[in-house]
Amino acid sequence: MMSKSNFANIIFLSVLSVTLFLVSCSTEEDEKLPPISSSSGASCSTATTTCGGTDNLTNIPSAYLTALTKYTTVNSTYLVNVCTEDTDSDGTADYMVVESSNRPEHKSYYWQATNALYEAFTFATNLYKYAVTKTAAGYTGTPASAGPNMIYEQCITMKMPLTPASASTKSATDFSTMGLALNGVSFFNENAAPPDEITDELFTFDQCSGHPQNTGLYHYHVDPVCLIRDLGGSVTDNSSTVSGTTYSWIEDNGTNGGLLVGFLMDGFPVYGPVGDNHTDSDNASTPSIDEYNGHTHNTTEFTSGTYHYHVKTANIGGTNSTVFWITNAKFYGTPGSVTVR
Repeated sequence: MMSKSNFANIIFLSVLSVTLFLVSCSTEEDEKLPPISSSSGASCSTATTTCGGTDNLTNIPSAYLTALTKYTTVNSTYLVNVCTEDTDSDGTADYMVVESSNRPEHKSYYWQATNALYEAFTFATNLYKYAVTKTAAGYTGTPASAGPNMIYEQCITMKMPLTPASASTKSATDFSTMGLALNGVSFFNENAAPPDEITDELFTFDQCSGHPQNTGLYHYHVDPVCLIRDLGGSVTDNSSTVSGTTYSWIEDNGTNGGLLVGFLMDGFPVYGPVGDNHTDSDNASTPSIDEYNGHTHNTTEFTSGTYHYHVKTANIGGTNSTVFWITNAKFYGTPGSVTVR
């Protein structure tokens, strides 16, 4: 027969083992999360960045200077830097570089509650904001946040070719950062990582049409409506009252096709959604949107003309979509690289 002392020892060891196991699991989960930081500027050291935490636009091509300078002025809270890189040390720059901590300056439900930019949001609003998509996609779920995901500081380096050009062989966009908005926030493509459906993810978007993935990397799949507003673009205030509850949101009003909102990593700029009467910077008519969701004409920043993407407007541009995407499935040019640390 087992003595009381032996029995007590077994119970103690069992409890100790379970406790150590739980502590170990908790530590592993915590280590997957990036550190929380409320300070401005990138957390990565200057030794691991290309720009070293400063701006150097000396070797930026003159045609790109006006556009890329905007990265250095739009987000006054969280640092975004621009420079160039000479990868082969031949004295000539090879890449235009943008580095960001990937934190928006606008309000979001996904900020930590202690951050001044935190703002509550009723996710059922997306049922009315994306009503057309809800019907077309047959969405029957319940809108909610993206689980425990929250905005965390990143360290992103985007390298774009110094002389962007149409690629002879087009390459597919990835399920991660494919470009950066002018506020330093990531652009993602029109897909969700399998087995998720992007039309389901719409209903986890915050009041500014973005959300973070599980490492805290906040991003836009669709038109960055708060950035468009903050850049001086035109937006409309919308609301829908259902059963005594009023749901309110803002939308692009279709006149911001000439508004620069960022770049993709192939070096071509991204402009706002194309409206019904889109014209170039001289108010002349423009070519049709192509299968890559872009076209070539002059803009305010590129007065001699350049190929550029537009945040997709409904069915304009290649695929039959009822919402705004950033681009279609492939890059028009040859992509540089994006590193997320």
